[in-house]
Amino acid sequence: MSFWRNFGFQPISHIESILDRDFFTLEDLFDEDELLQECKTQNKRLIEFLIKPESLNGMFEFITKEAPEEAERKRKENYPFLASEILCMDIQPLIEAVYRDDLYLQQLYEFLNKPNFNLGLAAYTSKVAINFLGRKTIDTMAYIKKQDNIVEKFIKHLDKSPVVDILLKIISIEEYQGGAGTLDWLDRCNLIGGIIDEFDPSLDSEYHENASFILSEIVEMTRNVSDSPLLERLESEEMIKKLYSYILKDVPLGTTFLYGLTVIIRLLRRDKDNSKNEPVVTPLEELTPLFKESIVHIEEFNKLLKQTSEASFTTTTGPLSPPLGFHRLKVIEFFADLINSRYLCIDKKIMELDILSTCLELFFKYPWNNLLHSQIHQICQIILYSENDELKMSLLKDAKLLDRIIEADQANTNELKQVKGIRYGFMGFLNSIAQSICDVSKNSPEIKQIVDENPKWGVFVTESLEPVLNIENEPLGEFKPSLMTAPESAEEDDDQYDNDDNGYDNYDSVGDYVSADQYQDQMDYSDEDDYEGGQKPINYIEEEDDEEEDDDIRFQQQQQQQQQLNHHDNQDELNEQQQPPQQPQQDDKTIQDSEAVVETPKESSVDQESTEAKTESS
Repeated sequence: MSFWRNFGFQPISHIESILDRDFFTLEDLFDEDELLQECKTQNKRLIEFLIKPESLNGMFEFITKEAPEEAERKRKENYPFLASEILCMDIQPLIEAVYRDDLYLQQLYEFLNKPNFNLGLAAYTSKVAINFLGRKTIDTMAYIKKQDNIVEKFIKHLDKSPVVDILLKIISIEEYQGGAGTLDWLDRCNLIGGIIDEFDPSLDSEYHENASFILSEIVEMTRNVSDSPLLERLESEEMIKKLYSYILKDVPLGTTFLYGLTVIIRLLRRDKDNSKNEPVVTPLEELTPLFKESIVHIEEFNKLLKQTSEASFTTTTGPLSPPLGFHRLKVIEFFADLINSRYLCIDKKIMELDILSTCLELFFKYPWNNLLHSQIHQICQIILYSENDELKMSLLKDAKLLDRIIEADQANTNELKQVKGIRYGFMGFLNSIAQSICDVSKNSPEIKQIVDENPKWGVFVTESLEPVLNIENEPLGEFKPSLMTAPESAEEDDDQYDNDDNGYDNYDSVGDYVSADQYQDQMDYSDEDDYEGGQKPINYIEEEDDEEEDDDIRFQQQQQQQQQLNHHDNQDELNEQQQPPQQPQQDDKTIQDSEAVVETPKESSVDQESTEAKTESS
């Protein structure tokens, strides 16, 4: 900018005009549209003014003190925005000026001492505070640690998202240079215990939601860390018992139950992330507090699944009474993660309480709740592909999974026969579960025996399951996978169209299907893979364009040939009129004798060209 100004190619900006005055205010600069751009270009005169104490005080007041009611709109909205943008810029002299003493940081965190504050201004304050934590980590954390009960102040305002953002930034400081020891300091300040206390059912739902969000983020941040003091505190027996006490105290079920159980589920998944898929033979007494307390309360959660409410409402598929509800859906999600932990003692408890039957009853009771279907489908997949044969037998025999699938399929068939009948919403998940049973039965004699003992199962597989799988395995729109790469031979290309009498690809058994992932892998290709295999993909779009161009050229050639033929025909007529009368025709033998003695005269150039043109045309 200075280059163009010095040589007169651009007029001096309004910012420069203001800086040239003998007297001006911070508000005068904030009224100019070019302010942020001038700050980004590191305008020296502007920065020198902004780092003055009175200017810094003014900018911090814009983002920390609420404007009077009679103030103009620009004071309430524009000035706080501009001040936060400038304070977050990478202007080193400005940052150094802020950290000359603790005055400005004190002004920045003053809102924590207020019982209530403006959330709009708090958002700007949070933005600046997070920026300073990243740029001056050591100095900022040194100031924060000197403040009395500052962690308690953060927790007190846990219902406000700007405070949550700052707290999460402080928690993540451990990974930054100069942030070592932050987690230990937060643990000494009882951060985890204070957050869990915010699950008290007497508090508003915002406290429960933000407390669950922070604890889940702590678990996520320490996914691959085994010695995090905050995570150890969260998984301690004291904290787990306190969290469960708040969850089960929430009667009638509310947000404490919903968000508290979310934290438990997140911890269960973290434990699964750090373990293998093999069954774990661990006595109940030796389990961690998380799983031990979960088993203690598992019966209470099973009872909640069987509880119904008197609420009812109408959906697009008809009346729904009673609805499933988010609380029962969360309990099923909790059971899914418990089963996925692979602890045999937990599997035994689930079989004793017949939890699988309860889940399957809900699966078929709510045919249009795909969130429910997804969770129970996951439970069935975990069990069927696990190494616990006893749990598999319980699912198939005690929970009567085969009979439920057959009955649901028959009900769906009857529904489709009705006028305007609609296919049930769970049929996709049901077919997937049935397909998994067929796959597992091939390698498990126990499962195969159960399947063979049910005569209706074979009829269901033959008449219902296989036709559906055949249709699903067919490419949409008769699409040929061979179009993606050049066929090795014409015979191989024709084989792609060979179908059986039913019009579908040949299907030998239920297990020999192509899954969606496998099909996608077959369809996906890259130039690198094709070149490595010695085969280059054919661009059929370019070939079609080339064929069109060839057609145009041939058409033009035919037009030219036709014109030549017309010209030669006219010339022949003229020649015939000028020639003398023809001699009487001779017989074939006389002609052949004459040709043997006399050389045939050469054709005229015109006749020769005409003959060639006619030959090419034919």
